[in-house]
Amino acid sequence: MSSILPPAGQGGDSLSDQDPERELAPSAGLRPFRRFGFLLFTLAMTVLLVKLGMWQVSRAAEKEALLTQLDVRQQHTLLRLSDLPKEGKGYRIDVLGQFDASKSVLLDNQTHLGRVGYRWMMPFKATHDSDEKWLLVELGWVPAPATRDVLPTLPNVKGAFHVRGIIDLPSDRVVLGGASESVSWPWRVQSVDMAAINAETGESFYPWVVRAASVASDAGEQLETTWNVIPVWEPVVMKPEKHYAYAMQWFGLALVVWVGFLIWWRKGRV
Repeated sequence: MSSILPPAGQGGDSLSDQDPERELAPSAGLRPFRRFGFLLFTLAMTVLLVKLGMWQVSRAAEKEALLTQLDVRQQHTLLRLSDLPKEGKGYRIDVLGQFDASKSVLLDNQTHLGRVGYRWMMPFKATHDSDEKWLLVELGWVPAPATRDVLPTLPNVKGAFHVRGIIDLPSDRVVLGGASESVSWPWRVQSVDMAAINAETGESFYPWVVRAASVASDAGEQLETTWNVIPVWEPVVMKPEKHYAYAMQWFGLALVVWVGFLIWWRKGRV
């Protein structure tokens, strides 16, 4: 019986005779559609990345404006709370008064140099305050004990103190789930809620928090040494320079996406 197969190298379409590039290349009908789709994808990604970069630039500008405003306000030191304007954020104060050490507030989940701790705050009544309101003064960061069931041991603060610091508003913190703990003093909180502090203490507080730069008694007692606390507050958490750096990263990614698109477009593989 004669073979029905053609001799090697003659007739037929063996796999070895086919063009691999032709087999892998997209059909003529699909090529324009794919190129157009890839163009739209590239444009969408470029717009998204540029918008993210512009958002970081706008955030940097906002931070610069805020820091400039705070710098101007901090040039003036006010000795009476009654001299504070309605928008008191950023003003520097130097007032004499007394703390209520029995009503300390500990802001939870605060880290410093990799260690877990709290921000310690105490009610403070200025001696020469006609409004008879209390201030909440943030003294600084204190380390947390090894177990969560134990709170830090706080010093028994008595006498008159000079508080020098910056007026600020409580930070907005989103607290997710979980019922609030029963109130006992010192009071461990997840966020500084001035309305809740008013209700639990039975006193009237100003809506601000004083970020203490120094606290000194007439005897020269200093918070940084005797009270073992570390001031950690900064006007802004992320500096404008970091926002600009993030913006450059987004713009750089947009450039990479566009250059990659041009390379593929010129090679015609889309």
